[in-house]
Amino acid sequence: MTRLALWQRNVIGAVVTVAALGGVAAMDLWPAWSHYRDSVVPAHVVPARESVTVGGQTWSLGPVRYIGDRPGLGRIPPGTVVTLVTVRRDGPTPPGAACVGVLTDGHRRWRGESPITYSIPATADQGFTCTKDGSLQWAFLVPDDAVPTALDVTAPNGTILLRLQLS
Repeated sequence: MTRLALWQRNVIGAVVTVAALGGVAAMDLWPAWSHYRDSVVPAHVVPARESVTVGGQTWSLGPVRYIGDRPGLGRIPPGTVVTLVTVRRDGPTPPGAACVGVLTDGHRRWRGESPITYSIPATADQGFTCTKDGSLQWAFLVPDDAVPTALDVTAPNGTILLRLQLS
């Protein structure tokens, strides 16, 4: 049997190495990159004053209110404002659904909280976790110089399910 020349063995070794690195990248790096991409790029974008139907539910942006320091609001830090965002959602909620509201100005992000956190009375037909049918309402504590541009409805793992443009 003839022995391969050194350059031929090197070429075979290089091909095997490239194939192994490609396999590692596909098996190890792709899921992490895919999750990161889903946490940055929304699955659906809803322009301002429009609605979209996703999974049998129709989503649209409701009123957005900016509430500064006022009596009965609860203590908020100086230089901040509470932004109260309502999302209209019609249709049945799938079992096991959960979500979080995240307000963004394109560079910074603020996680939504229950309006009760800031002594804002909640209405019976509005929730803040997507587990029940009906509209959603989140309160965000943001710097008073921030100009939010969108509300992201995210899954608990950070995947952006829906982006509602504010203007």
